[in-house]
Amino acid sequence: MASTNNPLSNTTSPSPSSFPPPKSYNIAGITVSILGLSSLPQNCTSLTILYLLHPRLQSASTMLPIGTHILTSWAAHQASLPPSHPSKSAGLLALTFDQRNHGARLVDPVGNDSWRDGNPRHAQDMFGVYNGTATDVSLLIDHVGSYIAEDFQGVMPEIGRNLVLGVSLGGHAAWQVLFAEPRVEAGVVVIGCPDYMRVMTDRARLSKRQTYTLDAGATFLGSRDFPPSLLSAIQKWDPRGILFGAREIPSHPPTQDSPREEARLKDILESRVKGKSVLVCSGGADKLVPYKASEPFLGWLKEAVGRGGWWEGGMGVRDVVYEGAGHEFTEAMVKDSVKFVVELMEGRGVEKGSKI
Repeated sequence: MASTNNPLSNTTSPSPSSFPPPKSYNIAGITVSILGLSSLPQNCTSLTILYLLHPRLQSASTMLPIGTHILTSWAAHQASLPPSHPSKSAGLLALTFDQRNHGARLVDPVGNDSWRDGNPRHAQDMFGVYNGTATDVSLLIDHVGSYIAEDFQGVMPEIGRNLVLGVSLGGHAAWQVLFAEPRVEAGVVVIGCPDYMRVMTDRARLSKRQTYTLDAGATFLGSRDFPPSLLSAIQKWDPRGILFGAREIPSHPPTQDSPREEARLKDILESRVKGKSVLVCSGGADKLVPYKASEPFLGWLKEAVGRGGWWEGGMGVRDVVYEGAGHEFTEAMVKDSVKFVVELMEGRGVEKGSKI
């Protein structure tokens, strides 16, 4: 199995070093860094907050360069808009914080290790960390406005939109945020996966866990390495688990099963992700979070929302696989991520449906 490198180690930012540093807050017991408060338009009438979620074994500071890059790119593009453009006065902030058991919140280093690194509870520990991150995002959305209000003279502009961008572990969390938090309308998932059961079953195979090799993975789900209580949590929070439980993702639309199944799935999608947009960036040569772990879910979702699909136009899905890229946030991914956020800020957004 591939080692856990820092996916951001080779990511460069063309943003100027003179960009104002982030301002720190203690919000609900979480140390938060917010970029862009001193760089908002003078006539700012609305705020969008972009939540940046870092990879496993990293910390909030690793996300500051991409946050700065996105903010400066939006500022440059915004300056080119005509004075009458509705987004001319739209403000963008970037917020990042340490995921649980990371950075200043570290409790037990072993809890961040993999099976191969000697952590027998790898599956439980990793899911618990980024599940906690998803709930932290909701908590921060509740409270961030009451803290940053002090930075505005007079009435603070309304926080009208929330976005999320996550890398690796943060990408897993971003999927959960999109499905769990109605106030987050769009996201960028970089080398993350919406199907925890599939990615961890494959990781158990590569790690040669006895719970997998015993019967080629037939009883891995529900074993000591992947306990029933973890399965229950996954069915509450994980996109694949929410829609299908522990059942396999079907290769055909629900219209071929029954009207009841179609109605059930449509109700879930309508209540959780209707009108949202997601950019999914995956490495074609990623061995740690291989695209094949996400492909069945993404294929099913794209077929549903695509032209002629049974949930046509329900949400926007832009699924990009970068040939030759490993478990890394490549420059091409950065470029597409920045463009995605800038287009959202301008109001163009993503065409609802699927796009590869």
